Amino acid sequence: MPNQTTFFVALIGGALLCTGTAMAAEPIELVPGHKQLFLDDYAVREVAGLNRVMHTPEKRGAVLKPDIPSDGNLIQIRSAPMWIPGENIYKLLYLAYGLDEKNQTGPALAVSKDGLHWEKPSLGQMSVHGSKDNNRIVIDFPPPNNGLENVVYDAGDPDPARRYKGLAGAIGRAPVVSADCIHWTKLDAPAIPSSDEAQLVYDQDKRRFMATLKTSNEYGRAFNIATSEDFAHWTPNRFLYGADAEDQPLAREFIRKRLADPALAKPVFVEPDPDTGWKRPEGYQPTWRAECYNIAVFPYEGVYIGLPQMYYPTGTELPSRANTDGFHLIQLAMTRDLVTWTRLGNRQPFIGPSPKEEGRRGVYDRMQLCVTNRPIEHGDELWFYYSGLKWRSLPNEVNADGTPRDPATLGDEERAEIADGWGAACLAVLRRDGFISLDAEADGYVVTNPLKMNGNLLFLNLTASQGSASVEVLDEKGSPVPGFTREDALPAQGDAVRLPVRWKADASVSALAGRLVSLKIYLSRASLYAFWTE
Repeated sequence: MPNQTTFFVALIGGALLCTGTAMAAEPIELVPGHKQLFLDDYAVREVAGLNRVMHTPEKRGAVLKPDIPSDGNLIQIRSAPMWIPGENIYKLLYLAYGLDEKNQTGPALAVSKDGLHWEKPSLGQMSVHGSKDNNRIVIDFPPPNNGLENVVYDAGDPDPARRYKGLAGAIGRAPVVSADCIHWTKLDAPAIPSSDEAQLVYDQDKRRFMATLKTSNEYGRAFNIATSEDFAHWTPNRFLYGADAEDQPLAREFIRKRLADPALAKPVFVEPDPDTGWKRPEGYQPTWRAECYNIAVFPYEGVYIGLPQMYYPTGTELPSRANTDGFHLIQLAMTRDLVTWTRLGNRQPFIGPSPKEEGRRGVYDRMQLCVTNRPIEHGDELWFYYSGLKWRSLPNEVNADGTPRDPATLGDEERAEIADGWGAACLAVLRRDGFISLDAEADGYVVTNPLKMNGNLLFLNLTASQGSASVEVLDEKGSPVPGFTREDALPAQGDAVRLPVRWKADASVSALAGRLVSLKIYLSRASLYAFWTE
């Protein structure tokens, strides 16, 4: 199967049991329409003959590029497109780096009917290179910078003037609101403490806004969280996520692998491998380690999924020594309480870099991969938008020793690459619920923890084009329930995000309403992503 990475299972007592993850302490009530995924062991009592697999999204390339003068040579995004039902369009705020005479980098608006093809409306707000015929947005209140990259659409706010909500600024984030995503008003509320990266998401189920805010821990960049129910009053920042000790040796492996791969772009500044005994000179920045550069945290089917944007600095930026060069990998994690995290996929990349294929044009996500706040649901798919940048330090401007590069040394491919722009908004697509599956190469099964049944029908998100899945219902003693035995089960086959489970004689799970049961799901050459009732 394409786009997947198998990770840990342990053989215990003849059955494969997932380890190191949460398990349900009480019976799980199956609320109709609420899915149970296999990110951790919350719903799992026993597994045999199955591998847990992380699936990576399929890349669709750059969908929004710096292609008008006011964009400059670089655009970035931190919030996913927002679907506006009343207008039947997506709106996307992005950061444009088309510098004018005042060096004003700031937000710009793009709109789309399909999330793939974007238009940049002329707003007439800001003069860039002598013209107001552009899509730039003016943020003319404190903080003194005009950044606005963290934005959500709150369709449920009764006040139309507050439907769009955002955090403006960079060093400190000011709550702002808008009726049209163009004209913004600062709320009478203090700025939320943050450094220069953040995310904003609305948790519809808990009716609260969540902001993740850059801070630091012992390994470098890390993130706090603050929450609000009204968008004006926020809880004090508390620590949320950062790199840990286990990330550090893995960082060296990632860096070595990157440097050895001729298909991947290399940072300009690369210091010697510390394991060779090389010592960092005084004044150089810490490198060859893992930091959390940003993290998206969004609610999904009763849990929170995290996309840590892990940063691997390889060398001190010369000659300033003020920062580092390096690259990003986007990983996958989950939490049920926003405190304890489960790292998924053995910390391997969920979204990694694209190789230097088809020359240097059009492939942006080669060095820096910057997450947005959440994926958007698009039919049977999850669409992940992210920023892709070709470089961190500009190889066309500086040599590896920090001296300026002579423009005469640039080759034709490099010149074409520069003309193509530095960064763009990219898209990767995943099957709905498709983060983690339980896979049977031959035959296997999973037994769930006790479930309190509700609903009329049982469904599976399943890939079984060459195999099948059958479901047996067990009572509290572990015995098959008459009418719902394996022999009664009709095999589910095919590849769909919503396959019904059936038994002979049209037995319905509605007959099990209120009972405590477990499901024993038999898989044969199949992948199981989720189960639920309706």
